[in-house]
Amino acid sequence: MAQTPGQSCPNCGSPIAAGQRFCTNCGTVLEAPPPSQYGGQQQNYPPVQQPPSYAQQQPPPYAQQQPPPYMQQPQQKQSPIAEAFGALGLLFLLRRFGRGYVRWYAPRRQSSGCCGCLVLLVIFLLVIGLPGYFAFRSKIPALQNIINSSSSGNTSGNTGGILATPPPASPTTTQLNETVNYAGVDITVLNAQQASSFSDDNNSSANELVRLNLKETAGPAVSAFLYSDVMRLVLPDKTTIVPSTEQNSISPGQGTSRTNWIDFAVPTNTKIDQLTLLLGTDKEAQMSVPLSSGANLSAYQVKTASPKTSLQYAGLSWTITSVTLAWNYDGHQADKGMRYAIVQFRIDNPTSNQFVSGFPGDYMRLKAGDATSAPAGNTTLPLTVPANSSGATGVVAFQVPEGVTSYTLILLGRPTAYPPVSQSTANFQVA
Repeated sequence: MAQTPGQSCPNCGSPIAAGQRFCTNCGTVLEAPPPSQYGGQQQNYPPVQQPPSYAQQQPPPYAQQQPPPYMQQPQQKQSPIAEAFGALGLLFLLRRFGRGYVRWYAPRRQSSGCCGCLVLLVIFLLVIGLPGYFAFRSKIPALQNIINSSSSGNTSGNTGGILATPPPASPTTTQLNETVNYAGVDITVLNAQQASSFSDDNNSSANELVRLNLKETAGPAVSAFLYSDVMRLVLPDKTTIVPSTEQNSISPGQGTSRTNWIDFAVPTNTKIDQLTLLLGTDKEAQMSVPLSSGANLSAYQVKTASPKTSLQYAGLSWTITSVTLAWNYDGHQADKGMRYAIVQFRIDNPTSNQFVSGFPGDYMRLKAGDATSAPAGNTTLPLTVPANSSGATGVVAFQVPEGVTSYTLILLGRPTAYPPVSQSTANFQVA
């Protein structure tokens, strides 16, 4: 389109085409065009054809008359977010309405509103979503403080605040202080606790937990064992339960002491004084410890007698100074139905010849009832006894049937020895 020479926008000075109603640069509304210099009369231009849906719509904000620069008030500096919102809004308005006013002579192309809807959605999210998010985020610490204060102050019910939950109930504790020696370790059950859960037990269970708090003192000889193998909890119906969790799952080292706890998952409402702790495997002499105050554990204590019985063997004087019945020896628990008879000897050699005895398993037996046993476990009896000596000592252990009180020591004869050695026996009792 040809431009009329000399015509320009009174606001910004940009060139103006003939018949143009708005400045394409600043949007200033122009006065009616002056009469043509050729015809002297005002040309009639075709009216602006508005789209049907926007025929009555007011001109967009950017088309309003702008005051001169010297009359404009200084504007406050806007934030980057506000400037971004303004830019998006201006882009939307230019796309929707700009063509109809600036290029009035071109037919308007009908287009879908998808882009406009998308822009509106973005504007809505930026205007409403971001401020809402930051506002909610600023309230989170206060909300958390309300929840924490409600939870800590509410011990009788959920009445202190939203999301408040009562703390777990404290465990019930039964004092016991029961001690038995299993496999060379003194195990003291200090107390038994019962609760729905414990903070240091990660084992989840729908049942309740019974915790046995232990003190363990290991002797000079201990064979390592796992509590999951040797420890069971017996319910009133004789059902046995394996440990669910242990603080220390393996026995302590020899000569050491420590505390420990073992947890068992039991049915709800189980009473502690109806439970029994079982120590030992199915092949061992098992020890049953009732979890009730004042339980009688005398059956698991060692029994010692001092027979002072003497016999002559290979020209030497053998004296049985003491005999001890125990559930374990040298770190080993006795076999099922058996006990250890630990015999202490004193040997005097009045002869002028050194006595060479060899291993006790070669010549020594112990008869208890109908059973005759060879030595079991380590022995400290000397293999030789010097000539003209006295006071040699040593220990030999035997496994004997439980319940037997009368015993016979047998020193086997050696007919092939030089000089030959005859068999010798001695009887003794342990009440």
